[in-house]
Amino acid sequence: MNFMPIDLVRGAWLVVRQFTARAEATYARTSAVANDSTISAISPGVFCVKMTETLFAHLATKFGPHPENLATEALGYILRRSLPARDAVRDLLREVEVAVPSSLIYRNQVAGGDEAQPDLVGFDDQGNQRLIIEAKFWAGLTSHQPVTYLDRLPREGGALVFVVPAARVTLIWGELLRRCADAELGVQERQTSIPDLRGGALGDGRRLVLVSWRALLDPIGFRLEAADDRRAREDLVQLRGLCERMDAEAFLPVTSEELTIQIYRRVIEFGRLVDEVCAALAHRGIANMKGLRAIAGNGYSGRYLRLRGVGCFLVCDIRKWMKFAPTPLWLSVYGVRWEKSDASAARRALAPLESATPPRMFMAGDNFPTVALHVPVGAERDVVVKSLLDQVIVAADLLGSLGSVEQPAGGEKDMPPDDAQLEA
Repeated sequence: MNFMPIDLVRGAWLVVRQFTARAEATYARTSAVANDSTISAISPGVFCVKMTETLFAHLATKFGPHPENLATEALGYILRRSLPARDAVRDLLREVEVAVPSSLIYRNQVAGGDEAQPDLVGFDDQGNQRLIIEAKFWAGLTSHQPVTYLDRLPREGGALVFVVPAARVTLIWGELLRRCADAELGVQERQTSIPDLRGGALGDGRRLVLVSWRALLDPIGFRLEAADDRRAREDLVQLRGLCERMDAEAFLPVTSEELTIQIYRRVIEFGRLVDEVCAALAHRGIANMKGLRAIAGNGYSGRYLRLRGVGCFLVCDIRKWMKFAPTPLWLSVYGVRWEKSDASAARRALAPLESATPPRMFMAGDNFPTVALHVPVGAERDVVVKSLLDQVIVAADLLGSLGSVEQPAGGEKDMPPDDAQLEA
């Protein structure tokens, strides 16, 4: 968690509260309302402010380098003051078999002897940390997440909940499962009918949950509306405005640290790894690149190849890295006839990778499967290349049967996708 002075966080929230208390009267009296593109009239004297243009969203993105802190403070404020809001959280968590009472006492920024400081913690009547909520917009997981936070929960029952933008649900959930597996914490996933809600049970009764901001705030809003809790509804509008603005404004302000760190040289190195793995595959007779080319575009660079006769694309793809799993390297699989191939056949062949925990195969934007090739951490170059080569060979072995399923029509020459057609 990145920190800003807590007095500044609460001070900003107080300014927003004072604003919302006067907002309706102010807008009704201001002649400029009719000409304000961020405000629309619902009925005479009643106006609606666009969610992304709330004062809280403006203050948070303008003055707060870490808007997650402001969002967490706002969420804690609402939960502390509103029983209907706490009831909504309780009922949402029941969808993933998490039982927490509405009587939890919520506190922000709870430090401990483990050097971790969760965003928001719900304490039961005995002082146990029964619910830990960690809010994210675009920040990554810290070294303490999720294992150190899970260790804080009582073994008889408790839940760690991550709240993230909808676009990050698949990526973050896969990474959470991977980190739990590395710590030898088995997580049994729970099915849910609610989009953007994931849940899993550890063997000792603790729970791991991931939910999008929208999936969390919508049921709170419905419950506040039913209870006619006007004050809490006004607060929720401000918080929702910040969350929707963070979703809408995917471009984050560039920091001086980002321009001076050496992490970006890795993108060049990842591209070289693609070339080395392709060369090793060709040397072993597993891949053929004759007549195929290397291509690059915004956020990706890679090479087409035939893997045991099946058309594939080995690529460093930052877009997939952001969307699906924490790795820059991917193997996109088409078929003998490239885009004219049956995508469902490739998906069936790669089913063992899709059902792995965490999943290693995903369906990309072009509706063809793509396989995550994980880069070993802390390893020398030759070890990294061998690991990537082994992962590609595993996929190649699964694809072996596809080479004889589809054949081009007589005289017809099928070509790989144009670079303009490649999607994440």
